[in-house]
Amino acid sequence: MSTPGATSAPAPADTGREPDRAPRLAWVDATRGYSVAAVVLFHVVLWWTLASPAGIADPGDSLWRTVNSWLGSVRMPVLLAASGLVMSRQVRAGLHRSTTVFRAVGNYYLYLVWLALYAVFFVVVPATELPHRIDGVGDLLVQVVAPATTLWYLFALAVFIPVLAAARRVPAWLVLTALVPLSVWAHTLDDTASFWPRILEVFVFFAVGVYGAPLLRRLGERGGPGLLLATAVLAAGVTLLGRVMEGPVLGGVLFVLRGTAFMLLAVVAVALVVRWGPALRLGVGLGRHTLAVYVLHPLWIYLLLWATAGAAGALVDGVLGSAVGALLAPLAITAAVIALSLGVEVLTRRAGWSALWELPRPVRARLGR
Repeated sequence: MSTPGATSAPAPADTGREPDRAPRLAWVDATRGYSVAAVVLFHVVLWWTLASPAGIADPGDSLWRTVNSWLGSVRMPVLLAASGLVMSRQVRAGLHRSTTVFRAVGNYYLYLVWLALYAVFFVVVPATELPHRIDGVGDLLVQVVAPATTLWYLFALAVFIPVLAAARRVPAWLVLTALVPLSVWAHTLDDTASFWPRILEVFVFFAVGVYGAPLLRRLGERGGPGLLLATAVLAAGVTLLGRVMEGPVLGGVLFVLRGTAFMLLAVVAVALVVRWGPALRLGVGLGRHTLAVYVLHPLWIYLLLWATAGAAGALVDGVLGSAVGALLAPLAITAAVIALSLGVEVLTRRAGWSALWELPRPVRARLGR
């Protein structure tokens, strides 16, 4: 996977020669789709629900704190593993593959485009309390190489893809062995100026997707209730280790273990859920348009925060102060944000602004695409 929306075009049709190809691609798309939906829900809860000055009513408060603690462990490992799985063949083929270079360049291009649009947004919406603001031209230029917004994921993919492609002759076990201590070390860093520590911290999960693609595909295609139970027990057991694994280094080790365990659980769970037709169609629909959801969802949440900071804040307090509102409002906001993001993609593509979502045609031609 190159970007969250790298397969925005429909999946290849089933020709009958490879009967298992279409279901496998659909399952991977669904995993990506539900992963990015989890990212949206996480940010809605973190920035809007739990940040409410008046607080929120129980059981909503307890529920959403628990949900976000779980999403904090699963959302990025799963999304990164799915990205690595989709890009596995190209990355392992090395830098000489035009697809590999295309994906790396494409991600960085999209990062720069949306970084500039974010900067414009923060000029138009001057609320200083918004998360991950870009303050001025200087801050914008720094973020060309040191991301400090949620766009860090696109930047990370632009780094991960060529690095692993360049290391294609290095044994997979050696790469993974090196990335685990790198993740642990990055976890100990107390650097909030950019997302570079976060990028180094999660590199291992992208690599797991690249090198563990056969295993992840088997889990997705053959996993059943028994495997779901086993991975759930594993995830719960690793979570309980948090009671004894304290301190920066052990916390970093726990982060890798927990992320891996929840990644396996999520893969099996999604694979089972999408055996139901409507869930598969929804997941695939999201999975083929995740770039739009990923890059636009923070802006919609920022607009919500800005709009409800004044007199409308009383309305929000009333909604989150009721038991039903506290339970349902985050889900409703998440669904609305996703729908609005998809709508913007449709409208901009129809208007001919496809450069927001992919490399311009002349550049693609130069890269052999």
